[in-house]
Amino acid sequence: MVRDNCNKVVVQSPKQSHAAEPQSPSEPSEEHREQSPNRAESRELDLLHWVKNNCEEDAELWEVTGADSDGLPTHLRPFTSEAEYKLVKSTYQQLLQSDYYWGSLTMEEAHGKLKNAPAGTFLIRDSGQPDVFFTLSYQSDDGPTSIRIQLNKLHFNLFGSQRTFPSLFALLTYYTSSCCKLTVPFRIHRPEGLKQMCRRAFVGVFGADRISTLPGLNKQVRNYLWAYPHPI
Repeated sequence: MVRDNCNKVVVQSPKQSHAAEPQSPSEPSEEHREQSPNRAESRELDLLHWVKNNCEEDAELWEVTGADSDGLPTHLRPFTSEAEYKLVKSTYQQLLQSDYYWGSLTMEEAHGKLKNAPAGTFLIRDSGQPDVFFTLSYQSDDGPTSIRIQLNKLHFNLFGSQRTFPSLFALLTYYTSSCCKLTVPFRIHRPEGLKQMCRRAFVGVFGADRISTLPGLNKQVRNYLWAYPHPI
């Protein structure tokens, strides 16, 4: 067998193998022939050189897709850094707990769900743009609207806005304040589950900073609170 790239193995037929490596009848086969230490070392160095040239990852690009990133959506573009990957992964995992993240919903489907909702109702979905991770869809005064959530230098912002936030949830907290247009999430489960309501109420009253220090909480409860430490 010969390896022609990092992931593919090509099997040669015996005829091809003999044609590529002719041996005299009196010469012992390679599997029985002992190699000198110098020759073995040379072959090992050649192999390492081949691996370095053919299999080494580009250190400047973190291409982590859904298949190898603990369940991240496969639409994600390559990450620019490890820090960006960790931020998006954490955001995605918390969105799964939010009950207002609808995944790979199209714009038409999102607008269809929101068309009869009160003004300010919103949801988060995967973006249809290849260079954007998430999109905010909401019911505006003029009907359902969608706007891209951009991520640049580890900060989120709405397309067209210069105001940036360290997390997507900080962005939502700001835009759901009394001076902004967003009001309530359009949840997947309606009515909202009791556990989810209690978690949001707890975080709203005590704050996420006290999850680790507040007495009377066992490990299971703390882990559940940390899975989505936001009051939205």
